[in-house]
Amino acid sequence: MAIFFGWTMMNLMIKVFMCSALLVLAAHSHAQQPAEVMPLADESLMLSVAKVGNELIMVGERGHILKSNDGGQYWRQIENVPVNITLTKVVVQNRNVWAVGHDAAIIHSSDAGETWELQFYDADREVPLLSAHFVDENTGFVIGAYGTILSTTDGGQNWNDDLISEELDYHLNDITLGEDGNYYIAAEAGYFFRSLDAGETWEDVELPYMGSMFGVETLGDEIILFGLRGNVLSSMDQGLTWEEISASEPNNLFGATALDDDKLLLVGANGARLVYQNQSLEQFKGGDSGDDYADALISGSKVLLIGETGYKFQALAQ
Repeated sequence: MAIFFGWTMMNLMIKVFMCSALLVLAAHSHAQQPAEVMPLADESLMLSVAKVGNELIMVGERGHILKSNDGGQYWRQIENVPVNITLTKVVVQNRNVWAVGHDAAIIHSSDAGETWELQFYDADREVPLLSAHFVDENTGFVIGAYGTILSTTDGGQNWNDDLISEELDYHLNDITLGEDGNYYIAAEAGYFFRSLDAGETWEDVELPYMGSMFGVETLGDEIILFGLRGNVLSSMDQGLTWEEISASEPNNLFGATALDDDKLLLVGANGARLVYQNQSLEQFKGGDSGDDYADALISGSKVLLIGETGYKFQALAQ
């Protein structure tokens, strides 16, 4: 099914292609157009946020890229972004920044997100890119729908365009590099992928939960997956076996940020905010509007929540 635009945020996963039934992008046959600078861009859908030096950067719909130099109190939209499609993920290595999104688009900035170039783009293949991880300024991976995985060893000047599996064309939703040096990927249909050789080869692992997992994080030796209907899984053996963590609310979980060395804040639909620690979950207390959140980041004594209406802050003190 095609992705829906002009949507309400009731289905945030639709917008970021994180639900397996809605992960097909309508093709654009025309050449890509640059993003338009909008007066209320900071109130539009935002899907990913990261730190770049002493500043913050977030990306979202219509190619919007915004930066803040005051901890997120004020945001300015970056001009001359080369694409106007939804950007789903932003990742940073020193002053190099990459953003990926719909139309199999990868854009890059070498000056901390001030100016951008198009590195990869293929609208006709109808593949959204959903996540990325760079281990340094040269070596990185980008993943997306239908098992798509791209890799580079020269900072994105050239991309190796491949599939993670010849048999399994499941959508790849998120990727991270563990402290053990292994890559881990959250996928759909009850699958998880891992690489124990720096991304040279990939193994598929069937999960005890057969739905989609939208995010993956690591805490020391532990791998945490989270996704559809509030399902959270934990593994202490590099993804071979998994423990199901019960959640009190069945809201889809889309993003996470570390609160401590052994603690994560998970965020998602209907204002979901859960604290994960030691294979248990508890509510992150505080007032909330019920907005859908796609990502979160610690900024000073507050947590920055981004999603359907741009951004919000919540105090960390509980």
